[in-house]
Amino acid sequence: MSVKKKDNYYCEPRVGVTLDIINKFATRGSIVLEIGATDASFKGDTLFSKWITVDKYGQPDFKLDLNTKMLSLPFMDNSVDLIICTEVLEHLSLGSPLLKEFSRILKSTGVAVISVPNIVSLKSRIKVLRGDLPVMAASGDCGPSLGGTGYLVDGNWVGGHVIDFNAARLKKYLLRSGLAVNKEWKVPVHVIVNERVQFTISDKLIPRTLQDFILVTARPILIK
Repeated sequence: MSVKKKDNYYCEPRVGVTLDIINKFATRGSIVLEIGATDASFKGDTLFSKWITVDKYGQPDFKLDLNTKMLSLPFMDNSVDLIICTEVLEHLSLGSPLLKEFSRILKSTGVAVISVPNIVSLKSRIKVLRGDLPVMAASGDCGPSLGGTGYLVDGNWVGGHVIDFNAARLKKYLLRSGLAVNKEWKVPVHVIVNERVQFTISDKLIPRTLQDFILVTARPILIK
């Protein structure tokens, strides 16, 4: 299933902003690698030469366990123009090997589009003030009934979010693996009061540090 702005499930503003970023960098000659694309792909009408998906579940082009220190993506050095990795890193207790692979396979002119939930968002802060846990907080295999992000796979509970990020941690996390953030993107905040009452707060009205998601583009660090 390709991500479409008109799809109800994808009313989250992050998706629209991410699509705009992808279309900004993708060209007809682009080799695009999408990580964790089983549930939904950003492929849509984006220009590209080759679009490759990698995930642990579903039917991706390459099925790999992304949460391992021995990870090796099946691509040559400096061979990929664009990497898309949205809402993946917070699920990995061992995310650094994946990021190091990004640094290896990206061309010197390549770009990685990366997003994670912002644990210090306005919504999260309000939750904590009320004595509640943030919806997107690390929760291991605690499922929705326990207020967590764990999910069932073949009848067994699997860890959902296992690491929390704010912007500073994400930048340092990427830098440690050879990727430098070149831009932080603003994302409007979608507020759901109930099924009938929903609205969006413009990114011009809410500081980036309080937005629901941290969305960045990063490039490989060139070693002279």
